[in-house]
Amino acid sequence: MKLKFLAILVLFLMNGLVTIGQNADCNNLLTLIDTIHHSKAISGYGNSREFDGNDLENDKFFEREENSIWYLITMPDSGMFTFDIKTQSKLDDWDFLLFDYKTKFCKRIADQKIVPLRTNLSRSPITGISKNATEAYAKAGINSNYSKAVIGNKGQQYVLVVNNPKAAGSKHTLVLHFPKKEGVKPKTQPVSPDVKIPINLFTLSIKDRLTNKPVPSRVSIAGLRDKTILLDTAIEYQAEITQRAYVIDVNASATGYMLTTKNIKIPKGRNKFSESIYLEKITKGKRVNLKGIQFYGNRADFLPTAKNALSALLIFMQQNSNIKIEIEGHVNGPGQKNSNDYKLLSLNRTLAVKQYLTSNKISENRIKYTGYGNSRMLFPMPKTEGEHSANRRVEIKITANE
Repeated sequence: MKLKFLAILVLFLMNGLVTIGQNADCNNLLTLIDTIHHSKAISGYGNSREFDGNDLENDKFFEREENSIWYLITMPDSGMFTFDIKTQSKLDDWDFLLFDYKTKFCKRIADQKIVPLRTNLSRSPITGISKNATEAYAKAGINSNYSKAVIGNKGQQYVLVVNNPKAAGSKHTLVLHFPKKEGVKPKTQPVSPDVKIPINLFTLSIKDRLTNKPVPSRVSIAGLRDKTILLDTAIEYQAEITQRAYVIDVNASATGYMLTTKNIKIPKGRNKFSESIYLEKITKGKRVNLKGIQFYGNRADFLPTAKNALSALLIFMQQNSNIKIEIEGHVNGPGQKNSNDYKLLSLNRTLAVKQYLTSNKISENRIKYTGYGNSRMLFPMPKTEGEHSANRRVEIKITANE
């Protein structure tokens, strides 16, 4: 009997982790950056069932949320917005609700004080909104499986809730169609439901190092796209990748956790690549090596590439207002005496970091700074440019966690 109980408990906990990981609740939206997203297996409704007890004839809401995922979509430009939800299984039944993302959105959902802009509850494995559809809503049953397009403004945000009432463990592909800029060829094309969709994915997960559970985090990813990808409360991020090599710099932080940086290399030809970032609890004395904070040679001026790492440090300080830090500066000087010039240069570089933080409203009494010159090089006899660069670093040490 005990073994049976334990087995049921394990299955329950595993299901809980799956539903959290798939972004199945209003307060755990999956922010979409790319125009194509391949979902994982969708099972369960998360920690709360936001939609339940609605009449089958209702054309605005799911009768009951069963196996769902919640997406956050931002308009890159003004104009017509459409999307397709596709699957390789004709037995699936995908429904959706599309909301305008407003302030206190989740409270409005809980209080039932917000109505979707578009819904489609028809019995179909393929659905979405299109410019050819004429109706905003489609109720359950055999009805039109597409609702009409929406017109949005640049920066406007939508929440898309996709639900499969019939089966758990199914997957879908979401294809977003944003307004086309004049003279620019669209990056994605509609995918035929009868054609097998190639899955070329980069997957990033953010977890607690001790528990291995997901941790909603502020994340920046540089090197995967032309612009740095910024995520607010991410526990997992997926992006389509091409058959080429990538070098990616990731910064992740969350309340109560150390800022974590990681350099990820995706080899050429890999069409699937998964990586996890493991966050550790904040502890006095712990250090973070902010490799991305680099300077011009023999100067205390930041290189343009330092912007992302500086921003990540600022967010970390804002998230954890109870901590105090010491900024430690280091220079590269193999075989050289730790001269006053080295010490002064490293000190001035830490001062530059301090000034960046205080100019962004971080209190001075939370920050100390020290320049060590070349006395603590990671590579005393560097042999590669990478080792020389690693010696030129800024580290952050936690001095108090009150």
